[in-house]
Amino acid sequence: MVTRDPSGTSSADERFEAPWLRETTMLDRGAESEAELEPQRLEPLTGPRLHRRISITVITVVTAVASIALVAAPTQTAAGIVGLLVVGVLMVRLPWTVLCYVAVEPFGDLLGAAVPGGVRLVGLLLFAAWLVRILVDRRPVALRHPALVCAGLLATVVLASATVNPNGAAGFEVAGRYASYLAVLVVLVDTMRTSLPARRVAMVFLASSTAAAVVGLVIFLIDGGRAHGPMDDANDFAFYLVCALPFALLLWREGGRPRWLGALAVVVLVVGIVATFSRGALLGVVALLVVALLLGLVRWRDVGIGVAAVAIALGVVVVSAPDLVQRSVAEKEFVADANVESRYTSWTLAAEMTVDHPFLGTGPGGFRTEFASYDLGRSSNPVHLDVVHQMYLDVSSELGLLGLAAFLGIIGTGAVAAWRGRTSTERGADPGLATAVCVALVGTLVAATFLSEQYYLPIWLLIALGVSLDRWQAPARRSGQVV
Repeated sequence: MVTRDPSGTSSADERFEAPWLRETTMLDRGAESEAELEPQRLEPLTGPRLHRRISITVITVVTAVASIALVAAPTQTAAGIVGLLVVGVLMVRLPWTVLCYVAVEPFGDLLGAAVPGGVRLVGLLLFAAWLVRILVDRRPVALRHPALVCAGLLATVVLASATVNPNGAAGFEVAGRYASYLAVLVVLVDTMRTSLPARRVAMVFLASSTAAAVVGLVIFLIDGGRAHGPMDDANDFAFYLVCALPFALLLWREGGRPRWLGALAVVVLVVGIVATFSRGALLGVVALLVVALLLGLVRWRDVGIGVAAVAIALGVVVVSAPDLVQRSVAEKEFVADANVESRYTSWTLAAEMTVDHPFLGTGPGGFRTEFASYDLGRSSNPVHLDVVHQMYLDVSSELGLLGLAAFLGIIGTGAVAAWRGRTSTERGADPGLATAVCVALVGTLVAATFLSEQYYLPIWLLIALGVSLDRWQAPARRSGQVV
């Protein structure tokens, strides 16, 4: 007899439930029990959550330490707190750190005199901020470009050459310079391709270089000699100004309110270059002006106006301080012949080193350490021959033809990238800036024929700007084929 419960369902239905239904129900209940007993899995902290957690931890630790230190030494602690706050902000704001580094570079030697190793510290902060960006930012790292492949090859050659020819402290110093600027190149490319407009970087470099030129002219009018600004060497100082000049021409060419700022920057930069008495830099200026005319960055009328403005400014300097200018010119003429002789000797020795060590060179710093064994009394002024004073022979003598090929590959791919950027119509394209980068590369590469400038920012900055303006995409694989 089948009974029914008050709800109207038969109790026999439950008693005589089909076996397969009972098994399924038991399995489901067992799964639910296991799910209840299984500990809850925490999702890994990524992106904004990790960023927030790191920020809270840093603020807590800094607050605790500052509270203790304020009691013992209030003044020093207050200065330290300000410094830590600045460092903390830069650590989590990579674009700001990039702009800070680019702005500080023209004042590197002055900063180093005030804070030993100041530029290196800013460089380390830049790299650390980039590592934080990799950890907390979900955007992928934008490093797929032929220029960075060549940079990896150069890093490999530097490591191999340093291993074969250590060269002691000199080798360690030079290898460290290559490593630091290769790292800067990587950080600049990734940042400008993901979160920081390339034009902003170029304009910050222009503003900083123009300010450095003003400092150089003031010191020149006070002390005479060769204008070197906040840097120790007048030739290196002139190289920064040559690199910045096309960006000032760009502002002047584009019109609008910044036009007159660009014109003023052009006059200040050119007068600053002339005051350095750097013949290599002056040749670079002539070369970049020719290319700027050919590419339409400047017009003939603007060149005439600029030449007249520079002539007036130079005339004012000569009239206001005739004795100082005459003494500076005489000092330059006195050492000019000796400089020509030393350059010829250094180039000859570097070429001989390249022939004797064609693959990996004499090692980073090798020109300095091997100079005496190759010179054999040919140079009358060996003190100034720690470097070759010619970028390409400097690289080949220390890193061999393999290193020179990788280095030229970086420059070549960066130049091609900037050239492609001139005709790009994609989102984020800046044809005017790409043209200025092409012009600046011509000027700096010509000037580097007489200077060893691979150890300074301008070359690497221009390559990074060119790559960031290029919309090159690596070939994608689909259905087993490269498209």
